[in-house]
Amino acid sequence: MGDLVAGEVMDVLALEYAERQLIVVQRDEQILAHRRRSDADSESGQSIAAAFSRGLTSSAILSPLFLLPRVALRGLPRPGLGGRGPVVALAVAGVAVAAGAAAGVAADMKQSSSAEPSVRGILPLRTAEIASLQLPLGHPLFDTVYVGHPARPASYYPLADFHRRAFEHKFSEALRLVTSLGATTIKVSAVQGWGREFSAGLQVGLPTAKSAGAKVKSRESRRREFLYSAELAGSTDPVIPSNLVWYPHEDAWQEIARQRVEHGLRSFELRVTYQDDFSVTSELAAEVAQANFKLGGEFERQQSTIWAITGTFAC
Repeated sequence: MGDLVAGEVMDVLALEYAERQLIVVQRDEQILAHRRRSDADSESGQSIAAAFSRGLTSSAILSPLFLLPRVALRGLPRPGLGGRGPVVALAVAGVAVAAGAAAGVAADMKQSSSAEPSVRGILPLRTAEIASLQLPLGHPLFDTVYVGHPARPASYYPLADFHRRAFEHKFSEALRLVTSLGATTIKVSAVQGWGREFSAGLQVGLPTAKSAGAKVKSRESRRREFLYSAELAGSTDPVIPSNLVWYPHEDAWQEIARQRVEHGLRSFELRVTYQDDFSVTSELAAEVAQANFKLGGEFERQQSTIWAITGTFAC
């Protein structure tokens, strides 16, 4: 991420995902003050680095001599063919003084920087800089940490709810895919990880009794925990929906779609897997809380989860 002038509006979506994965929205005066301090620290650091990279000239080396008490210079031989030792010693001392001063400045910069709460690269943003982002209704809330969707750049969720919302979105997309391909029956079961209790809180647009020709029920199996079952009218004209974001990364989904469109596939089992925590862990949540930021609720940790969607397509 390049340098940003204090009053400049940041283009968040132009950043790499790793640079904008975690964001926190703060009041303008906080952000601007922080960026001004960062600019000042950067300029000080560059000045020190430039001085050392140019090398210390003889005058720069000897300049600390003028800062020494006269008694320290009294009795020293003048520089000559045989009198270089004291001058060299003083030159070395001068370098040490300069290095000490630089270290002091660096320490001051570090102390100033550490005064700003920082957790694994959280990006502080002004309200004007999140206009292009999609946050839940009623958000943003100041000092709440949000996590970016890994496949849909503009979407952000409160850290506490990230895993639930990300899995919900992926599962919803899988349902959208099979229904658009013309599914007449759908059964959803939990093979591993999150199960019925977790599914009760999802809002994924499953067919309901109000949908045309749809019937929904729940049942159990010894092998799998069945979550939903539905019957639909289906379609003999399969289409692959537009704007899918998980689909390009799921080879098995693509193969089911290809077989349905090109070869009239009649039955299917599509698996929705969620096995990456995207570095959004309980440890991160604890660090965020310790830095006096908010999680946006009670943190839901990631579980390695596999849900199976099985069914048939219209003939």
